[in-house]
Amino acid sequence: MNLQLQSNLWCYPWLLLCGLGVILGCGKSTDAKPSAQVLILGAASTKDALQEMANVLQKSKPGELQIEISTGPSHALAQQILSGAPADIYISANRRWADKIAEAGLAEQTVDWLGNSLVLVVPTNSPITINGLEDLTSPEVKRIAVAGQNVPAGIYAEEALKHYKLWTTLSTQDLLVRGHDVRSTLTYAERGEVDAAVVYATDALLTDKVRVVARFDTASHEPIVYPLVRIKSLSPNPAADHVFKFLQSAEALQIGEKYGFVSLEKPLGDTK
Repeated sequence: MNLQLQSNLWCYPWLLLCGLGVILGCGKSTDAKPSAQVLILGAASTKDALQEMANVLQKSKPGELQIEISTGPSHALAQQILSGAPADIYISANRRWADKIAEAGLAEQTVDWLGNSLVLVVPTNSPITINGLEDLTSPEVKRIAVAGQNVPAGIYAEEALKHYKLWTTLSTQDLLVRGHDVRSTLTYAERGEVDAAVVYATDALLTDKVRVVARFDTASHEPIVYPLVRIKSLSPNPAADHVFKFLQSAEALQIGEKYGFVSLEKPLGDTK
C-alpha cells in the first residue's frame, strides 16, 4: 500500500500541469490573424528612408502588417525578380532596371517616385587638398571610388565624369575603385581608403566622416529617378497594395525629403 500511495503522489503534479495546460489552452484566442507580410526590394540608397516609412506604417497597424525590406544594388535586385525571386514592391535607382521588370511582364504598376543628385565627397580628415572636380587629376590623388558599372550610381558617375572630360584620364591611370553599391562606395571614403568618391547627395547626408566638395550639374548625367514598382502577384495581395499606396502618400514623401530625396510623385491622400 505504501508503494501504491507513493505512485499516486507522483501522478498528482502531472495531473495538475495537464489541467493547467487545458485551462491555458482554452484561454487562448483562436481567432488571432497572422500579420500580413509585404516584401520590398529597394535600391541601397533608399535603405534608411524606406525603413522609417515602413516603421511609421507598421506602428499605425500594430500586429496587422509586417514589412520586410531587403536593399542592395538595383541591378542585382532586378535580376533576382527576373529569375523568379518573390517580391511585392521593387524600387530601382534608375528607370533602366524598372523598365526591364516591366518588359518581362512582371510590373503591375510603375510610378516615378523620388529624385536624387550626385556629389563628390572626400574623407573629412583627408590630408589631400580636393576642393572640386578639377583637383581629381592632381598627382596626390591615387584612388577615387565609384559604384559598379551596372549599378545606377556607377552609371550616373561615369556619365558625369565623361561630361567633365575626366573619365578617360582617371580610368586609364587606374585611379577608379568600384564599390558593390553606392553605400559601399561611401564606406570607402568614410574609412579613408580612397581620396574621393562619387555618391548620391542623400548618402553624404548620413555621415560626418565625409564632406561634400562638389555637386555635379544635373545636365551632366541622366536624371536620377527612383521608380516605384508594384510587382504582379499570382493572387490578390491587399497588404502589398496598401503599402504601395502609402509610399506615395504625403507622409511617406516627407520622410523621403527628410533624407534628402526630391519628391517626383504627386502625393496621394491618407493611406494608413
